[in-house]
Amino acid sequence: MDIEPIIDGLQVSGIGMGMTSVVLIILAVSVRAVSWADSMMRRREAERQAQMQPTSDEDQAVDTDPSDGRARAVAIAVALALSQREQAEAELVRQAPARIPANAAHDAWLSEGRARQHASRGAGNRTRDWR
Repeated sequence: MDIEPIIDGLQVSGIGMGMTSVVLIILAVSVRAVSWADSMMRRREAERQAQMQPTSDEDQAVDTDPSDGRARAVAIAVALALSQREQAEAELVRQAPARIPANAAHDAWLSEGRARQHASRGAGNRTRDWR
């Protein structure tokens, strides 16, 4: 049995795995160095900004955002509109069986689907009579 091909294969595998390990170590070290440099730059920037800001309370002006009140008003209006919409949809679903004629053959799935379809069109949109 010839052992030379096995030895050659082991050498090639050893060299390949060794080079792969070296490259991975170099990548890990470079990532660590870049993250360290980034943290140092952020720290220096924070120190520079801290030095530029006034230290006394009289020098610091209170920054009020004029849009803050408007943003809150819009958020409240949206919340109220969504609440009213949910109540209207619940009312439509509750009243759905009363709107279907007594002689119409239907099951629970059909009436629920119709109620949802009607609710998705909106309570005020009564251009067509649905059955």
